[in-house]
Amino acid sequence: MKAVAFFYRSGCAPRGRLKRSALLSLLLSAVGALYLIPVASAAGVSGRVIGWPPQGAGGPAVVWLESVRVRSAPNAYLVMAQHDGRFVPAFLVAAVGQIVEMPNLDEVAHNVFSATPLHEFNLGLYAMGERKEVTFDRPGLVEVACSIHRFMRARILVVPSALYATVSPDGSYAIPNVPAGNYTLRFWADGKTAFSLEIAVPPAGRTHLDFAAGEADR
Repeated sequence: MKAVAFFYRSGCAPRGRLKRSALLSLLLSAVGALYLIPVASAAGVSGRVIGWPPQGAGGPAVVWLESVRVRSAPNAYLVMAQHDGRFVPAFLVAAVGQIVEMPNLDEVAHNVFSATPLHEFNLGLYAMGERKEVTFDRPGLVEVACSIHRFMRARILVVPSALYATVSPDGSYAIPNVPAGNYTLRFWADGKTAFSLEIAVPPAGRTHLDFAAGEADR
């Protein structure tokens, strides 16, 4: 919290102003006291994916939490650009309802689309400097392509909410600011069997969970 100070350049302030200043000081003190009240820290879920990355591989891997409670989508836009004849990045994680911008940074036109069932879209033909966007209304893995340049491929993993984390190269993950409640933890990675586990998150502190990559669904 920033400290606030009031100064008069010279002389004495009028009596009315002193009264108002004293009242304002009391109000600021009261607000400051509110900031001193202890607040329980937000809970988090973290751990390690044992055996990740697998030897000779290291593609994207994601851990996320699912709950029956509906959570609003993050306000931040995500960007998957077309640059040098490829999608950048080639893999993206988005929450349901989050906007993904797809600007064309190439000197040639592109036509970005997806034929993935329940996630179909077609942004049409657009030239360099143009920006189009797409929003997904349900979870799932979306295959993205360009109808003009068949070698251009990308994927977007749509998860239920912002409660997700990409797995680090050392296998660790951390999902901060998790409200207390019951969740299904899910793990996804290329070439691995999906993993899911029911967990309970307390009001504060960190829930630690390690699991092995490739473990079968529970």
